[in-house]
Amino acid sequence: MDSLCKDVYLSEKDWEREKPNVTYGLLEGVTPYTSKNIHKVANNTAWVNANEEILLRWQLWYPAGNERPSINLRIFVLLDGRQLDHALPKPGLYNDIVLERGEDKSFAVAIPPLEPGIHDIVAIGIPYLEEYPNEYGIVVLTGWRFTLIAEPAPTPPFRNIDFTTLPAEGSNKHNDPAMALELTLKKDGIDVWNWPHPWLDIRANTPLTFYALGGHQDVTNLDAPAVEPLKSSFSAFLLFVDYQQVEIAPNQTVLYAKMDSDTAYARLPITIKPLPPGKHHILVLRIDTPGVPMCILRGDTRSRILPNSVHGKLVGVNVLPEK
Repeated sequence: MDSLCKDVYLSEKDWEREKPNVTYGLLEGVTPYTSKNIHKVANNTAWVNANEEILLRWQLWYPAGNERPSINLRIFVLLDGRQLDHALPKPGLYNDIVLERGEDKSFAVAIPPLEPGIHDIVAIGIPYLEEYPNEYGIVVLTGWRFTLIAEPAPTPPFRNIDFTTLPAEGSNKHNDPAMALELTLKKDGIDVWNWPHPWLDIRANTPLTFYALGGHQDVTNLDAPAVEPLKSSFSAFLLFVDYQQVEIAPNQTVLYAKMDSDTAYARLPITIKPLPPGKHHILVLRIDTPGVPMCILRGDTRSRILPNSVHGKLVGVNVLPEK
């Protein structure tokens, strides 16, 4: 464990040196808020004391070169695939923030005391909510992913997770469309959600069943051509209704899935209980390779890099009053 990942020394000067290199878009970063309880920092990974609250610093920079005068973000934080309450400066499961052009903001993210082991922290930002949903279910996600290793950590340094193998419906060998994440209403098709309409109309007191399509993921490292392709990939699937997490399957807040290399896509059924009348946003997230420290996932740039992305799809449901 002592040699598991190269040490990284972070400071406010690093953030200030990086900002001039970013002239548009949104620059984000995360560092430990203080050195208290932090023993070591590596690539998006920190070793911490177990059973003590940890404060992380979320930094945001909206450069003056952006065309829009401001950016509004809805942000929330996940710990081991579960949405945290009271982690952000304002109460609640999520916060809304606005940055003006040229503005730099930072704030503390409170992580509750952790049991010994490997813990995934995923912070999500969704900009310009007023532009969603669209007819394709496409959503732009910002944010970061960080690993906290609460000592004493297990060896090997992975969280113990039971993964369910999803049967392949589409085959890479047969050149079926490879999908990271798509949503469809079809039980046996791959039509994108409710295209060409951004909102799906349903009646009140009616449950909704739809399907998430996702396939095997790998990372091709052009600097390491001799690395063999992965035989399997592993992901966590999460479900949110109006940006609040709900069960994605009966008695399951997180669905952990394994997909073999030939899986272009598998089909995951999701049922949502009846929603109140009005318009609702449905968000599905896929987090690749949960339970493994980020400094391992990103790895040596000259060797294997494991899937570590966060994918999202956001669709709309319009619940009509009963006739």
